[in-house]
Amino acid sequence: MRRHSRTLLTAIAVCGLAAVLVATPAQAQIDPAELSELERRRDDLTIEIGNVDTLIENLAREIESLEEEVATNEVLVELVADEIEWTAFARQEPASTRIEIAIIGFTQGDPRQNELLNEIRTLEGDDEPARRRALYESVIDDTDNRLESIDGRLGDLQGELRDARAVRDESGETLAATEDAHRASGIARSDLAAQLTETLDRIDQLERLEERALLTGTSTFDDPTRPALAVKIDNVSGARPQAGINQADIVFVEEVEGGLTRLAAVFHSEGAEVVGPIRSMRTGDFDLLAQFNGPLFSNSGGNRGSRAALANSTLVDVGVNVFNELYYREPGRRAPHNLMSNTFNLWSVGRELEGAGMPLPVFEFRHPGDPLPGDSFATSSMRIDYGSTIVDYVWNGSSWDRSQDGAPTVDADGVRVSPTTVVVQFVDYVPSRADGASPEAVSTGEGRAWILTAGVNVGADWSRPELSDQTEYRVPGLGAEIPILPGKIWIELPRPGNATRN
Repeated sequence: MRRHSRTLLTAIAVCGLAAVLVATPAQAQIDPAELSELERRRDDLTIEIGNVDTLIENLAREIESLEEEVATNEVLVELVADEIEWTAFARQEPASTRIEIAIIGFTQGDPRQNELLNEIRTLEGDDEPARRRALYESVIDDTDNRLESIDGRLGDLQGELRDARAVRDESGETLAATEDAHRASGIARSDLAAQLTETLDRIDQLERLEERALLTGTSTFDDPTRPALAVKIDNVSGARPQAGINQADIVFVEEVEGGLTRLAAVFHSEGAEVVGPIRSMRTGDFDLLAQFNGPLFSNSGGNRGSRAALANSTLVDVGVNVFNELYYREPGRRAPHNLMSNTFNLWSVGRELEGAGMPLPVFEFRHPGDPLPGDSFATSSMRIDYGSTIVDYVWNGSSWDRSQDGAPTVDADGVRVSPTTVVVQFVDYVPSRADGASPEAVSTGEGRAWILTAGVNVGADWSRPELSDQTEYRVPGLGAEIPILPGKIWIELPRPGNATRN
């Protein structure tokens, strides 16, 4: 049975390996070290699965051989048992003869008297009784010899039967152990295959996200190492249509004076040769945009308090007061709604400025077929009321068509604004630190949010403890981050209760 031991030990080792190779949890963002480790793990798992497949094949062949061996040993046991039965039956005839002879000897008296009578008869010339006596003794001897031979054979057969049963039992135990190893190897193979599938899925996810835009998750980018650029864009009727808003990764919509709104368009994955009209800053911008890790900030200026707050913020000023030569007035538009710039020019002077840094991801992205966590329900439209500005979003089957004050939102090229994802983040407003008549959005802390993605509305809790933190959108009560589809994002910042959905 030694020929089976090495395979069994290998099977046991494989089962132990399956317990060691546990799955690595998926992470939200790309880590080159993780991708390298996953690729190594993929190769190791592939080799191990190949080894287990070979082991399973070998075990299957051994099981087939052992089944034949067990069947043969079972037949041998049956044959020996049958021979014992036949030998025992054959013993009955001489045993019976021996008994009959004993009975005759007893009934006829003392054999010595019979022998005396035979001698007398022999003297008288009658030797027949002597022959009968010789035959009698011969039969007794022959019967005794046959019984002795049969009894010896029965003893041998009993030993053979014990040996045959021992061999049969041993081969049966080896078969059972091999079958257990085969089953365990199959389980180990399933575990390894599941780990490989998980690893391949994660590699596929990382490869598809590799070198993709940090803020949108798409593969479109000009320069992934540059800082984010936030541009304050006017949003009143005289400023529309705006230029460059469809090239921005994320657009924040903030309430300003009189229930009107202003945009903070954040560029990173791609730029716009014309962007604007660019307007003045608000103190709420510095807190809101601090989450982009030292972004460049394009603006048309602001009051003394706002300028002082900007100087003390983590934003890098590339506004008109610092780089006036990078801004121009566009003919055909009326001031103050005609100040324009070029994002690439702003990047060229701003990326090397002190404090500028690459942005950190705000959102986690998912594949189109991946399920959404938490409660979600089909939503066809959304309306947001800022007071003097009404915004509508309507699901068109692939994105959310935006309208403002009853008119479609389009850019300067006439292209409809239809972001992939819309986040309605309910925030409180307080009087500005620089101007008490100007509202300032409170973008740190926590609150409620609605996330419009893929034709559904997902309820969320938003939280951002510190200015340096990125806003997180999580499932209420569960804490799981809500992933969105890769694409452009508009984040509306209304007051609580100022939005309705259908």
